[in-house]
Amino acid sequence: MSRLIKRACASSVVALSTVWSFSAAAQTAGAAPAAVQAQAAPQGDVVEEVVVTGSRVARAGFTAPTPVTVLGSEQLTSGSPTTLGESLKQIPALNNSVGPRGAQTSSGQGGAYLDLRGLGPSRTLTLLDGRRFVPGDGSGLVDTNLFPQALVERVEVVTGGASAAYGSDAVGGVVNFILDKKFEGFKGEVQGGISNYNDDQEQKYNFAYGKGFADGRGHVIGSLEYFKSNGVDQRLDRPVARKSCQVITLPAGSATLRDFACGVRVSNANFGGLITNTALAGTTFTAAGEPIPFNYGTLRTGSTMVGGDGVIPQFAPLTAAIDKRIAFLRGSWDLTPKTNVYLEGSFGKVALGYQVGSYHNQLGNTALTIRRDNAFLPASLRDRMTTLNLQTFSLGRYDNDIPQSKVTTDNTTYRLVGGINGEIGGWKWDGYFERGDNKRKLQIGNDLLQARYVEAADAVVSPTTGAIVCRSSLTSPGNGCLPINVFGYHPPSESAFRYITATNAAIQKSYEHLVAFNLSGEPISTWAGPVSLALGAEYREQGFDQKVDALSETFNPVTNSPGPFRVGNPKAQAGSYNIKEGYVETVVPLAKDLPWAKALELNAAARYTDYSTSGGVTTWKVGLSYAPFEGLRFRGTRSKDIRAPNLYELYQKGQSNYIVSIFDRVRGVTATNVKQLQLGNPNLVPEVAETTTFGVVYQPSFAPGLGLSVDWYNIDIKDAIATPTPQQLIDDCAAGVQARCAFLYRDAAGG
Repeated sequence: MSRLIKRACASSVVALSTVWSFSAAAQTAGAAPAAVQAQAAPQGDVVEEVVVTGSRVARAGFTAPTPVTVLGSEQLTSGSPTTLGESLKQIPALNNSVGPRGAQTSSGQGGAYLDLRGLGPSRTLTLLDGRRFVPGDGSGLVDTNLFPQALVERVEVVTGGASAAYGSDAVGGVVNFILDKKFEGFKGEVQGGISNYNDDQEQKYNFAYGKGFADGRGHVIGSLEYFKSNGVDQRLDRPVARKSCQVITLPAGSATLRDFACGVRVSNANFGGLITNTALAGTTFTAAGEPIPFNYGTLRTGSTMVGGDGVIPQFAPLTAAIDKRIAFLRGSWDLTPKTNVYLEGSFGKVALGYQVGSYHNQLGNTALTIRRDNAFLPASLRDRMTTLNLQTFSLGRYDNDIPQSKVTTDNTTYRLVGGINGEIGGWKWDGYFERGDNKRKLQIGNDLLQARYVEAADAVVSPTTGAIVCRSSLTSPGNGCLPINVFGYHPPSESAFRYITATNAAIQKSYEHLVAFNLSGEPISTWAGPVSLALGAEYREQGFDQKVDALSETFNPVTNSPGPFRVGNPKAQAGSYNIKEGYVETVVPLAKDLPWAKALELNAAARYTDYSTSGGVTTWKVGLSYAPFEGLRFRGTRSKDIRAPNLYELYQKGQSNYIVSIFDRVRGVTATNVKQLQLGNPNLVPEVAETTTFGVVYQPSFAPGLGLSVDWYNIDIKDAIATPTPQQLIDDCAAGVQARCAFLYRDAAGG
């Protein structure tokens, strides 16, 4: 059992702000912040019943005991953010959210994934109009880029456990995007930008339209959005990256194991090649292939050093190129004055492209073995090998003479929601369905086929023709291998390049289908006011199915494992589950308009959820809201929340990549170019969080529109679902945890 604990004290301020923005032909003014609206309404206005995020109760004047931050459309767009997700990152509780600009891996990038309180995006439930949205893949994460941002009226952020109200994933809280379903008129936004370095050009077009008809019985709203960013492939285009500052492992005998240093370079490979063993170690090559001494820096280990001639290991792209197209349409119709039906559809297509975070390379465990009879070996080195009686040496190489791999992803999402809601006998009810489907196509072009590269680098002179050929072609004529020169800078021929590279591809289809029904009303009253009750049920299915190219699952003799490519190597995989759940929630007024209490309310909820994979689990919440007098309110909650394992965590068959370096505490050395393979675990059960929050809210009467809140929270997650990092696995194994040692695979030499 693992435990993950987060404790903090947070404060937030909601204040009036002055906003200037451009709207093309806008006929309706943007909505003011909800917190301001609520206090600016004249006393004679009718207060409507509303559902506050974090609660299923619809009741006028109800204030949930969980902390809720409300941002209106003007606040969200005041800084002209690229996306609403970028705007929300200004909230301290969401500053760890993942924006659409980073690109470090081939999965999940280009999206905007919200992360409350740093617990991870998978523990933040993201909703659109109080309903779930189809995830982009088996990770279960929701990309807020796909929301109709021009129609968002406000965003409500609940920074507290809300699983009893909404189900799984609401451990860190809930972020609910609420649309302006009665929007009237037309508005548009055109935005462009460029970086200070004259790159990363971007453009954004956003338009929305709304219109009522049939004397107000019907209403239609729609929006179109286009966004494009050129991205920045090379991190080294920035001065800060060229400083090459990072944490490094220190040489044996140092006072500490690690330290932070600048000027970090690679010590076991170089452009054009670096001999790393035998008496020839420390020999590198000019572009023409002539051997020259390699100047090592200080603080040298098996993979890094400070200073010297080595390559600067800052390969990751700075930002990805993104092309996003979003469309949304919603129509509603009043069947009766108290019954409404609606249908909404959305389409999203997000394309992403960036270079893989490194050149093709052969270093560490995958360094090339060069034989003395290699046809391209400089004669001076061959003579030295003969003198030293050396048959082979190891060559670490970064292939700057071969085009880098390029990752492209195309995510296409369709979502259809239809529902009906109404009121009968004082009870409000609604039912709806959702069908969401996503197709993601991932391609890694120019991906290196490691075994073929090794064959092509092992070039010899044919004893029969005198031509330079691959050694493997001597025993397997016609195998297609074409030799390459790995000493210096020698771009391979087009035919040779096509032999040693290929396109690594995967197409994944994922879906979310659900039906739900909710009922709320006030069945009884106490002396302090009516008792509110809400209950409902939901059935949800989620699944994914991934197909891959013909090569990705073949055996790789270089790594002695499945997957012939240097990066990627997706696996054919599939999985699904269904969830059946029901909930009940109540608000009970305990005191009202007394000398010691302006208001005192109890809020309680419970939910039972049955997972097809792991069985049933019960979540609950109990909260109190106490206002001793107007303008001051104390609040507190205690809840049990859950997060169920997502489809990848259950069914993933493996995604491989290479770790540049890792410190092996078992052997006391730094290992380089270590292959990592991630697998799912079908035996996982939901993690459980116990959440406690206390807070105080002050809204002084002398400053209308100003609200101050301070909240303390404690989230204790038991049986947390997490993927241990390779370093954690090695450290735990070194500490004697034998179960972790079982996940480490070593070569014949123990490396």
